[in-house]
Amino acid sequence: MQVINLDAQRLKMLAPQPPLVLALGFFDGVHQGHQRVIQTAKRIAKQRGLPLAVMTFNRHASQLFQSQATFRYLNTVAQKIQHMDALQVDRLYITDFNHQFAGLTPTAFIKDYLVGLNAQVVVAGFDYTFGQGGVNGMRELAELGAPYFETVTVDRLANQQLKVSSTRIRDLIARGQLEQANELLGYTYATQAAFSPLTRTIQLANRQQQLPAAGDYRCWLVGANYRQAVVLRVTTTLKIISPYQLPPVAAVLDVDIQWQQRVAQAVSPVLDQQQQSQCRKA
Repeated sequence: MQVINLDAQRLKMLAPQPPLVLALGFFDGVHQGHQRVIQTAKRIAKQRGLPLAVMTFNRHASQLFQSQATFRYLNTVAQKIQHMDALQVDRLYITDFNHQFAGLTPTAFIKDYLVGLNAQVVVAGFDYTFGQGGVNGMRELAELGAPYFETVTVDRLANQQLKVSSTRIRDLIARGQLEQANELLGYTYATQAAFSPLTRTIQLANRQQQLPAAGDYRCWLVGANYRQAVVLRVTTTLKIISPYQLPPVAAVLDVDIQWQQRVAQAVSPVLDQQQQSQCRKA
């Protein structure tokens, strides 16, 4: 998969792109609803013998206009790239959502970006919006884009009669309901982190990623040549409270924390030993 970072300047310098099928969306979480959009684009690309491309963004709009907003991401950009690669996307355009981009008129967005990228078919979810203020939807995209490309709208995917959405998944994770969140994602939710084996502490790589509510959780720590099941306690910090096997090296290790399910709060064997030792000293 080819990853191409875009902004107005880079777009002007970009070599002519081949005719392609382009899926549009922020795709935070790349959940089952997003996967449906990308799979629809993939099917059309295969039918027409064209590359499958996705255009997404490097930040959420709230981060641009509401600097104090407490928005929480489901994926880092690096994780989003991994998910797109797994979905067999040929080209991933990561657009810088800056003030210049946010101020584009609908016509400028279509001509500069969609036509500029040589999109023959544009695919997006029913609730996709674009242009200054994000007030234009799929109807306007189809009307304004008609002279240049076909537009395909993907209907909503529902679970228990509720829309599968990034907002719903964030809320489930924030309440500690990992099993339900994982069902909507279609994979196990993961946060990227740095793991210090000797201190048993974990630091998130991106503090803006959504964390579960305070509590104890069954997780997998997955890094290079390392995979370990642990119980992780979430408070104001993240700490392993279960016995675990040390990785081959004691240095800080980059890991994915794969969140499985919440468990009843347990006494940590390690913490219990420390408390007993302190009592004996007293």
